[in-house]
Amino acid sequence: MGNGANPWQASWKGQLEQLEDRLLMSADPVGSYLGGALELHSAITDPPAIEHQQQAPDFWIDPADESALDAQLRGVESALANAHDQTGLSTVRANYGFLGRGQTVAVIDSGIAYDHLALGGGFGSNYRVVGGWDFTGENDADPYDDGTAGSHGTHVSGIIGADGADGSLNVGVAPDVDLVGLRVFDDSGAGFFSWVENALQWVHTNRNSYDNPITAVNLSLGVSGWNAETIPSWSMLEDEFAQLETDGIFVAVSAGNSFTSYDTTGLSYPAASPYVVPVMSVDDSGLLSYYSQRSTRAIAAPGRGIVSTVPDYAGNNNGIADDYASFSGTSMASPYVAGASVILREAMEFVGMTDITQDTIYNQIVSTADTFFDSATNQSYNRLNVQAAIDALMPADDVGSTAGAATDLGRSVVPRRSAA
Repeated sequence: MGNGANPWQASWKGQLEQLEDRLLMSADPVGSYLGGALELHSAITDPPAIEHQQQAPDFWIDPADESALDAQLRGVESALANAHDQTGLSTVRANYGFLGRGQTVAVIDSGIAYDHLALGGGFGSNYRVVGGWDFTGENDADPYDDGTAGSHGTHVSGIIGADGADGSLNVGVAPDVDLVGLRVFDDSGAGFFSWVENALQWVHTNRNSYDNPITAVNLSLGVSGWNAETIPSWSMLEDEFAQLETDGIFVAVSAGNSFTSYDTTGLSYPAASPYVVPVMSVDDSGLLSYYSQRSTRAIAAPGRGIVSTVPDYAGNNNGIADDYASFSGTSMASPYVAGASVILREAMEFVGMTDITQDTIYNQIVSTADTFFDSATNQSYNRLNVQAAIDALMPADDVGSTAGAATDLGRSVVPRRSAA
C-alpha cells in the first residue's frame, strides 16, 4: 500500500451518474427447469431472441421495471460510506484496519469492467482483477463487463472491493481484496444455469490458483418465480454449492426482489439452497426494503440506493473509466455481505483461528447481528453488524487507552497495484 489520504475522507472526485436501478439476477422456469429467465437481482421483460443449445435462456438481465422504480427510489442514494456507518464498518477500519488483503472474491455475474480506476485499472496478476472466465458464447479468459445489458457485475464488484483510487467516497467493503470475474450473462443480458454451474465448478477447481485464495463467492442472481424456504425440483446447482461449502468458501446469494408479488416469507433460488448464505436488503432506516424477499435464516445488509462502480459506457462514456451509478436491490446487499465475510475471515485469522468455514463466519454474523422486527411479515430478522462481529473476536486492549491505539494494524485504503 502506498501513502496518501483515506479516499472516504477526500473530496468527491469521481463521476457520479445519477442513475437509479433495481438490479437482480432471477430465473423464472417456464415449461422445464431450464426454460425460464434468470435475472440480475433488475426487473423483467421477455427474454431476448438468442439460442443456446436450441433452448430459451434460463435467465436474463432485465431493466423493465426501472422506470417504475425510479419514481419511488430517486433521491434515496446512499454513498457506500453511509452504508459502512450503518454496519459499523467505518469504526472497524478506524480501530483495526482490516481491508481484506490476502483473499480473492469470485463475482459470478455480467463480468467486471476491470479498467475502472477504482477496481485496479487493468486485468491480470499485477492488478486487482486477477483473472476470470467468460462462460457465455465467447467462452474465453476475458470476463469484461460489456454489451448493452452490462454494468451489474461491475457495480457488485465495487461494493465488494472498490479501492477509492479515483478519489471516490464510495470505497468498497474490502478494498484490498482481489477479484475474479466469472461472466454468465452475454452482451444481450441472457444467461443459462449451465453457465452458472460451470462457473461454480471453476471456482472449486481454481480456488488456489492465484496468489491469494478464493474465499468468497457472490451470486446476485435468482429465480423471480420462486419464493420458498426449500429448493425447487428443477434446481441444478446443489452439488456445486455443497462442494464450495466443503471447501470452506463463503457463498453469498441475493434473496430476491419479489416480496410484493408474494407478500409472505420465502427466498428466490438459489438463495433457498441450504449450502449458501441468503442476503436481504435494508434501507437507510435499517428496515427491510419493500421489494426484498425475506427469511429468518437470511442476513440483512444495505441494498437500497447504493452508489458503486459502473463501466464508462454505462456512465458518461467519455473514455475515462471512473463512473458511478446508484442501484437498488438484494443484488447490492449480497456483495456487501460477501465483502464482510472477507473482513471477518481476516480478523479470525488475525486472532489465530484456523479451519475457518462458511458456517464459522455465518454463525459469527448471526450471533452479533442486530435484531429488528418486520411488520409486513410479523417476524424478526438479523441485520449485519460488522463492528459487533469484529469486536467480539478481537482481544481486549492491553496497550493503549483506546481500541485503535492497541489494535490498529496501520493500514489505509490507497491503490496497491499498478501495471508491471
